[in-house]
Amino acid sequence: MKSLMPTAQSRSLFSLYLAYFADYFSWGAAIAFLAVYVSTDQSPFQQLFWDRQLALGVAVACFPIGEVIGSPILGDLSDLIGRRVVLLGGLIGSILSLALCAFGLWKGSFPLFLLGQILAGFFAGKQAMAQAAIAEIDTGTKGQKLAFLSVLGGVAWITGPYFGNLLLEPRFVECGGFIWPSLLASGVFGSSLICTYFFFEDNYQPNIAAFSATKFLKGIGQLFSLAVRERLFFLFLINLLGWYLVIVSLSYYLIQKFDLSASEVGIYNSYLALCFTVGGILGTAWILHHFRAKRILFWTQMAGAFGLFSLFGSEKMAELWIYLAIPAITEALIYPAYQTLLSDHANDQSQGKVFGLVNASNGACQFLAAGILGAIPSDLVGATILIAAFLFLCSAAFIPFALRKKASASM
Repeated sequence: MKSLMPTAQSRSLFSLYLAYFADYFSWGAAIAFLAVYVSTDQSPFQQLFWDRQLALGVAVACFPIGEVIGSPILGDLSDLIGRRVVLLGGLIGSILSLALCAFGLWKGSFPLFLLGQILAGFFAGKQAMAQAAIAEIDTGTKGQKLAFLSVLGGVAWITGPYFGNLLLEPRFVECGGFIWPSLLASGVFGSSLICTYFFFEDNYQPNIAAFSATKFLKGIGQLFSLAVRERLFFLFLINLLGWYLVIVSLSYYLIQKFDLSASEVGIYNSYLALCFTVGGILGTAWILHHFRAKRILFWTQMAGAFGLFSLFGSEKMAELWIYLAIPAITEALIYPAYQTLLSDHANDQSQGKVFGLVNASNGACQFLAAGILGAIPSDLVGATILIAAFLFLCSAAFIPFALRKKASASM
């Protein structure tokens, strides 16, 4: 691995962070409005093949399925042939995928739109490579750099839906229908592609001469064996599933328990994203800069569990502002802390694999959380918050044992 000059490091980090931001922004600007595209009277799709609710479920599933497939493939591929070429190819793929979604919306073709969603999820797997490249740049601590991704994710969750909603106003819908959010997302990926081409200098040196299809497929197999062997990964998965249960069920929970309007629910969702951003800032500027990742995992997960149990038992609106903030801020620290530990336990030639596994977990947990929510009766939707609290608690309870066994094995 070669070292970069400070200016080159800054330019490379900027391009990698922009690529990461583009993925989350595109999700918020375009993909978050699937219910509008599919299940409203204004839907451009006249032939859905299923009833609207089932069709919406299929559309929601396409992106995480693509992400589960793409993340390990692109992450492992970047270990074999280099980060730069995979990132550039992934950005081009994202541009074309979102353009295909816009074309499907314009032509009213549901199959084309679904294909665009699957491809968008597949090429979102380039986040694995971007995260591996960020971890490899020799500036700041690894936890600090990965915590800044929480800041970018929080900002993208706020700005993406805001601009996407603006482009769904009647004056835009009258001139092209619902194509504009997807075109905006495609344009953001285009900006990221330009910055990556001119600014990103890859300091990872792959052994391209040793690349072969057989070796690549063997690497994919090793990826899933890594998931089975790594106890920390299992605990990470438990925590991540709990967090996605909070995300997918929060709106329903607030409507059912507190009888909030759609606009009021939107305010609380934005507040959740804001708190996540604040947690990322704390992790970047202070906590993950001064404390090792393994030192904070137990207490942050315990605090997150406390916040979720309190949220489940809350009766007053004022309590929501406190109890929503606790799990959001702590998860912004927990996620990069787990990433840091999993990355530290892998060698330099496996960073893409590890981050590919992490991003595949995102897609899998999104899918699984949506399935759990769908299986729970609508009058018991608050149970998902309680399940999330128990998952946070279980992950916290077993983390000391997992770290102790890992330390014993390394001696």
